[in-house]
Amino acid sequence: MDIISTLNIQKLLSESEYRIPIYQRNYAWSIPEVTQLIQDIADYAKENESDNYYIGTLVVFPHKDGNYYETIDGQQRSTTITIMACSILHNSSYDMSWYKGINVSFDHRERSNETLHCIFKHNDPLIESDKINTEIMTVYNKVWHIIEQVCKNKCLDINSFIKYLLRKVIILRVAVPADTDLNHYFEIMNSRGEQLEQHEIVKALLMSTLKDSPEDMHTFSYIWDACSNMGRYVQMNFSKTIRGYFFRENEIDNVEDDFDKISVALSKNPLKQNQGEKCLIDLFNDDLNNVSYEKPWEEEGKNQEQPESFGTIISFSNFLLHVLKVMSPQNEVIVLDDKKLIAIFKSCYESEQDKKLFVKRFIMQLLKARYLFDKFVIKRKLEKWSLKQLKQSSKDKLYYGSTFTKQDTEVDNYEKDVMMLQAMFHVSLPSQIYKHWLNAVLLYVYNNPDTTSKAFSEYLWSLAKSYMLDRYLATEDSIYSFEDIIYKNNGVPQNNGNDIDWTNINVDDTSMAGEKVENFVFNFYDYILWKEQKTVDFEFSYRTSVEHFYPQHPIDNKVMDDKHLHSFGNLCLVSNSMNSKFSNSLPAAKYHNFGTDREQKKTYSIKLQNMMQSMRDHDKWDEGKIGQESKFAKDLMMKYLFQL
Repeated sequence: MDIISTLNIQKLLSESEYRIPIYQRNYAWSIPEVTQLIQDIADYAKENESDNYYIGTLVVFPHKDGNYYETIDGQQRSTTITIMACSILHNSSYDMSWYKGINVSFDHRERSNETLHCIFKHNDPLIESDKINTEIMTVYNKVWHIIEQVCKNKCLDINSFIKYLLRKVIILRVAVPADTDLNHYFEIMNSRGEQLEQHEIVKALLMSTLKDSPEDMHTFSYIWDACSNMGRYVQMNFSKTIRGYFFRENEIDNVEDDFDKISVALSKNPLKQNQGEKCLIDLFNDDLNNVSYEKPWEEEGKNQEQPESFGTIISFSNFLLHVLKVMSPQNEVIVLDDKKLIAIFKSCYESEQDKKLFVKRFIMQLLKARYLFDKFVIKRKLEKWSLKQLKQSSKDKLYYGSTFTKQDTEVDNYEKDVMMLQAMFHVSLPSQIYKHWLNAVLLYVYNNPDTTSKAFSEYLWSLAKSYMLDRYLATEDSIYSFEDIIYKNNGVPQNNGNDIDWTNINVDDTSMAGEKVENFVFNFYDYILWKEQKTVDFEFSYRTSVEHFYPQHPIDNKVMDDKHLHSFGNLCLVSNSMNSKFSNSLPAAKYHNFGTDREQKKTYSIKLQNMMQSMRDHDKWDEGKIGQESKFAKDLMMKYLFQL
């Protein structure tokens, strides 16, 4: 047996058996991870169709009798590939006759095994909800639509994508020796060092241009390192002793834009040297000479600052691309996909005649963009969305206060709109890559750093309407790309209402069973319901599973006609965990089980809350009620899309 085997996906799915031992965590990938995998594969299928695409390793332990492999590492990716294959088998015209059965199984996890075999056989959804693995079923229900949308966005034929996936996508199966001590192996795996990240390679590339000036290299490194910590406001990533060189007002506002000015000032500061940059021999020499060191800035006595940690919505690698795109929005080479980070930066860098000027300009724009990002883009704090900027009190203390109001106790309705609209965009499109709405936001505040909450909310609302009219409700021949919506149309809707296709939300393709409706549409509808109802206590969160309120396979076997069953009036967005609980219960049971707890209801989408309330008030949920809800939703969308 070969220690390392090169397998394409078709071979992986059709040769050998793989068992996932109980000590491994269960399947845990969600829609963002699956979407990114499909996007990565589609990129290569489109741009490098003759080349192989390697998706990593599958580390296995050969069972002693030779009948199967025990999967040690790589089970999330391999299970996802299996789910994709089942979806392709039942939704595409591609020849999958070679795919005879599931060759992945979980030890002592019958729900996972039964769910995999269910989706392979294309059985009706399992009747008993306690036999469903929610994560597997959620991905299966969504994955074909993701493939369709990604291929559509890239102008890639679906069969070409499938062919590339099965034949050219490669996984390296690595078999550990039969006498391996697995406990020791896991110890090594858990303690192994991290590989150099792409953004560190980009940093080295850009800094190489400044190698003739140590002062410039230090300045560049200070800014880069401060910006790279996305979990804290950028000002808090500079020590108090040097922060004033980078921010003009109160040492926290008005970003300095002159790189050379900062570099000269830092060179005159005796504390400019970062002690962490000293080499080991220097430290020994300093010790022999009794050189004293300043304490780290976090320990500066009674005036110590406590930098607060926030949940960021984007990684630093992706943020670098957003800054580059803001600097050159019409440059089609710059795409918001960090797996291409090095190639994109090399392309932009090599095309510049004055590379040193480009590097200095980029690092200053990076600092400015981070400052604007911190001030104008939502963060996650204690499970709540926040929109705050760093402020200074009369006692020179720093604190986090409202971005738009001077008195933090005041309520700014436009600021609330800004938070809600950004949260709506983010939870609808949570993937780290191709976060176009965020680039639109950064481009707007970059060009309008003194924007008011009213102007900002109006821009975001216009962008949201454009997403709906020019993308998600548009007829096939009137769809705009996200790039055109943002960079050519400036977020202004182009569809005047003549090119709307309502079958995009009242699904007439029963094979999609409602999954064709984009999450953004549900969240947009929740936003306008929130605006309409005003007093409702609601927060956008990660609801990614489309649910039929009247079930597709009701327990009493009273099946509803497809027109009403799959219409928008009968669909809602729920969390993955709630999806399995809803299962095939009738609306009355759903209300009695989930709609009577006032605190629990606050976690539901407004659309679902209203459906529950309707069930309570009318004690029925039938074709007539669904028809009313669909008409109400359509009329309300038209009202907000064209009259407000």
